[in-house]
Amino acid sequence: MYHPSRSRRQSNRLAFAAAGLLISALLLSGCGGSPNSMKGKSYGQDGQLGLTNTNPHLINTPHAQNYQQDANFAKQKALEVKGVQSARLVFNGATMSVYVTPKSGLNSLQQEEVRNRVQSQMAFNMPRYKVVTHLAE
Repeated sequence: MYHPSRSRRQSNRLAFAAAGLLISALLLSGCGGSPNSMKGKSYGQDGQLGLTNTNPHLINTPHAQNYQQDANFAKQKALEVKGVQSARLVFNGATMSVYVTPKSGLNSLQQEEVRNRVQSQMAFNMPRYKVVTHLAE
């Protein structure tokens, strides 16, 4: 025997089941990770915890500069300081001695100020070295 209310209940159940499956599928796909999501960046796996990729001027990198390149750069930076006539550099391992000749016409207080500015400039630009700055005689 045919019961219209029974077929309506079955169709309602099917509709609810289909809606439930659709909602479940939408929830699962919405909670899934996107392939374009942001990922944390890290240094390359070089066996030293990324040490060689962090600073290109470290000794153990292929980009490390040699003493001549360091001397050229340091001399350029020393000559940029106002009041410096010339600069001479001496390397002894990790110590860089800078001998500064101030421009003529400066009194001893101004010469000491020039030496201090060169010391600050070298310490900032050459962090690998212990910088010692002297007034040239």
